[in-house]
Amino acid sequence: MFVSKSSKIFVSSIISLCLFSSQFFAQNNKYDEPISEEHYKILEKRKELIQQEVSSDKNEWIGTYTQGDHHPTVFMWSANQGFLTWGSHHTFFPSRINFGKTEFLNNRLTTKPEIKKEHLNFQYIPTELTAIKWDEQHFLIPSDELINFAYAVHSGADSQIVEYLAKSEDYQKSRKGLPNLPKEYEPILTMKAIRPKVIAVEKKGDFYERKITFNLGHASKLIEGMIFYYGNSSGSMKIMIADLQENSSKAKLIGIAGTGKNLTPRVGLRFTSKIPIGAFDL
Repeated sequence: MFVSKSSKIFVSSIISLCLFSSQFFAQNNKYDEPISEEHYKILEKRKELIQQEVSSDKNEWIGTYTQGDHHPTVFMWSANQGFLTWGSHHTFFPSRINFGKTEFLNNRLTTKPEIKKEHLNFQYIPTELTAIKWDEQHFLIPSDELINFAYAVHSGADSQIVEYLAKSEDYQKSRKGLPNLPKEYEPILTMKAIRPKVIAVEKKGDFYERKITFNLGHASKLIEGMIFYYGNSSGSMKIMIADLQENSSKAKLIGIAGTGKNLTPRVGLRFTSKIPIGAFDL
């Protein structure tokens, strides 16, 4: 059983909310207005040209990447044909699109989008992505979100990793050890689980909007958007840091899975930054 904000009970449903890459979802076209015929022709033509170049180029970083697990955003690029990206909120027909030139230098991919954010079918794409190798898998991480990716890796939760652009053909390849992030992120990748304790819970208002106060904050290496987990034999909970202070923080519940009566945030409960073994990855 799965409980979410919009309904009491869902069967076989998953919430996957993560602020780490939230800009990808900050789109104008919330009602999935299809892209124009002109843009669809551009999509098909650019996709063909990029695929042709990828088939004959040995650069390991070019190709097709996806981000998200339900209606994924697709991003593909090659050295000469630039990039193409598209996606949608609720359909598998593109309702967002962007394309433009690229430059790949010193393991950084710079994009120059041609469609501006004011356009109805605008698809957001970072203007700089850092190439990160994780064993045999390739990722393109927004350069200003490397710390968020490090925390996602620390969590051990696939639901967080999937929110970053990963090369499609690597899906079943090995992902052992740690990604080759810059050395300054190593302490995050290797640190022990952070286990904040709930010291207050709002009693009124929408269940999913009630603020949960932790006894730890920035001084204990918490960051905004960070995900914490609680799990036991009856189910699991997932919460996200929404407001950060030096020695405390406020969070909100973003997912519950299970049938246990005690699956609700309460004073004294400890959450963890590493997903518990056997817990349902919301």
